[in-house]
Amino acid sequence: MKSIRLRLFVLLLSATVLVWSAAAAWIYVSTRADVQRVLDNRLVEAAGMVASLARGSAAALSSSPRIQPLPPTTHYGRQLSCQIWTLDGRLVGRSGSAPNAPLSAGQNGFSERTINGQEWRVYTLVEPEVGLRILVGDNLQVRRNLIADVMTGLLLPALAGIAALAVLLWSAVGQGLAPLRRLARELARRDPSDTQPLSVEEPSRELYPLTSAINGLFERLERLRANERHFIASAAHELQTPLAGLRAHAQIALAADDPSIRDKSLRSIQASVDRTSRLVEQLLDLAREEAGSASVAPSWIPLAGAVHAIADELRVLLQRRNVPLHLDQSALTAEIHADESGLTLALRNLIRNAVEHAPEGSEVYVSLGGGAVLIRDQGPGILPDDLPRIRERFVRGSRAKGPGSGLGLSIVELVASRFDAELQLANLPSGFEARLQLPTGAIRERP
Repeated sequence: MKSIRLRLFVLLLSATVLVWSAAAAWIYVSTRADVQRVLDNRLVEAAGMVASLARGSAAALSSSPRIQPLPPTTHYGRQLSCQIWTLDGRLVGRSGSAPNAPLSAGQNGFSERTINGQEWRVYTLVEPEVGLRILVGDNLQVRRNLIADVMTGLLLPALAGIAALAVLLWSAVGQGLAPLRRLARELARRDPSDTQPLSVEEPSRELYPLTSAINGLFERLERLRANERHFIASAAHELQTPLAGLRAHAQIALAADDPSIRDKSLRSIQASVDRTSRLVEQLLDLAREEAGSASVAPSWIPLAGAVHAIADELRVLLQRRNVPLHLDQSALTAEIHADESGLTLALRNLIRNAVEHAPEGSEVYVSLGGGAVLIRDQGPGILPDDLPRIRERFVRGSRAKGPGSGLGLSIVELVASRFDAELQLANLPSGFEARLQLPTGAIRERP
C-alpha cells in the first residue's frame, strides 16, 4: 500500500534537492569565475611588482647567477611561481616553486602551458627598456584544489541543512495529514447504520471536497435505504392483500355446502393467485433490472415479432378483456436497435397496462411516430394530478381498477434508461398514449 505521507515527503525533498543542486551548480560556476578573475589579477599585480623591483637592479640581474630556489609551501597565498628571463633567453631568477623550463613562450598577456605534466596559467610582462621578461604563473591544479575546498566548505553545511530539512519535512507532512487521519478515525468509529453528515470542525480547503463527497454519499445511501424500506413495506402490503383474500376465500370454499358459493370462492382464489403471480413477476423483473446484470449488446429487433410474442403471452388477458391488439403498417416493417430482453420487457408492461385499462371491446394500437414506439388505448386516461407521481413504485392512478400493483411504469422507465430511451405519458381526447422515445437512429425499415 502506497503512503501519501511518503509520496509527499519524496516530492518535497526532491524539489528541495533539485533547487539546491541548481544553486550549487550556479555557485560553482560563479565561484570558479570569481576565483579565476581574482587570481589572474594577482598574477598581473605580482608581475608589475617584480618588474618595478627589476628595473632598479637590471644590471645586477643580468650579470648575477640565478637566484636559488625557495622551499615550496602549501599556503595558497604563496603559491605564485615567478621567473625572470633576459630577452636573449637567459634565466636570471626564479622562485622556489617555479620550474626551470620557461613558463611561457614570451608574448605579453595570459597563456597556459603544460610543463612536466603540470598545467600552468601564466602572465607575461616584457620590459624592453631593461631587457627582461617577467613570467608569473599559477599551477592550475592548485587553483582547482582551491575551488574544490571552497565548494566543500559550502556543500558540507548544505548537506547537513538538507538532512535537517528532511526531518522537518517528514514531521510537517505528518502534521499536515493529521486532519485526514482524524477523518479516517471518525469513519472507523461509525456504526454502519449511521448516515448522518460528518461533523468535521472547520474542514480545510483540501479536505472540504472529500467530506462533501462522503456526506453526499451518505445522503444518497439514506435515500436508497428509505426507498428500500418503502419498497419492502409496499411489497409486503401488496402481497398481504391477495394472500388475505386467498385465506378468506379458501375458508369460505371449505365451509360452503352450496356449489355456487364454492365456485365463486374458487374463482376469487384464482384471481388472487393471478394478482400475486403478477406482483411476484414484476418484483423479480424490477430486482433483475436494478441488479444491473451484464448488459447484452444491442441488436436490430423486428418490432412486429416482439409485439406478436407479447400478444401470445397475453392471449388469455386479451380474450378475457375482448381487446384486440393492432399494429399499423409502419410498425409491421420496422426494426428497433436495442437490447431485446429489455425492449420486450418494456413493451410487455406498456401493452398489458393498455389492455387492462382499456374498456372491454375497445382496441389497443401499436405504431411508430417521431422516433418513438406509441401504445394507445381508449381508456379513461390518468388524472392530471396523478401524472407526476404515476411512475413511482406502488403508485396507481385514482382511476385505476383491476389487479395492478403500480410497478409496471417503474419497470418500463428503468429498462428504457438502459438503452437510452425515455418514457413519455399523455392523455388523449379519447384515450391514453404511452410513448417510448428512442435515441436517434434506433429505428429503421426492415431490409
